[in-house]
Amino acid sequence: MYIATLDEMEYKIEVKEIVDSKYKVQINDTPYIIDAQSIDSSIYSIIMDGKSYEIDLDYKDNVYHVYNDGKLFKIEIMDELKKRMLEKRGGASGLEGVYTVKSEMPGKVVEVKVKVEDEIKKGDVLLILESMKMQNEIKSPKDGKITEVFINGGDTIEAEAKLITIE
Repeated sequence: MYIATLDEMEYKIEVKEIVDSKYKVQINDTPYIIDAQSIDSSIYSIIMDGKSYEIDLDYKDNVYHVYNDGKLFKIEIMDELKKRMLEKRGGASGLEGVYTVKSEMPGKVVEVKVKVEDEIKKGDVLLILESMKMQNEIKSPKDGKITEVFINGGDTIEAEAKLITIE
């Protein structure tokens, strides 16, 4: 279960792949069947409820920027448990000491951009993860040094898999 935030409204999202490129997506209590095809690195063709949409998708600063029909939608998507834990801690600013970055969604590791001993800054891209035919930049939530890398390019991972440890 994921929580998507759009215009300060929260939506509960569940995604299940039915067959290659076809998904059952439930938004709050409404189910949808979605066919999603990658056209280009950031352009996707989506068919939902018989209607076709072409979207341009960009992921930056932990927010999906979705362009459709001349409109921009900024959507934050987070695993429900992680969101609730961050809210209890007062946000992501409490990332002191050793922190292990975990995947928020299942997918395939396209590329690992860092290695052990690398010095990184908050917002630096750690790896590229493909999920639901979309490539997502996984960024560092804090400044620090890479102490462990648990994944390699080409690996298939589950949600909540350990990715990288930052000290």
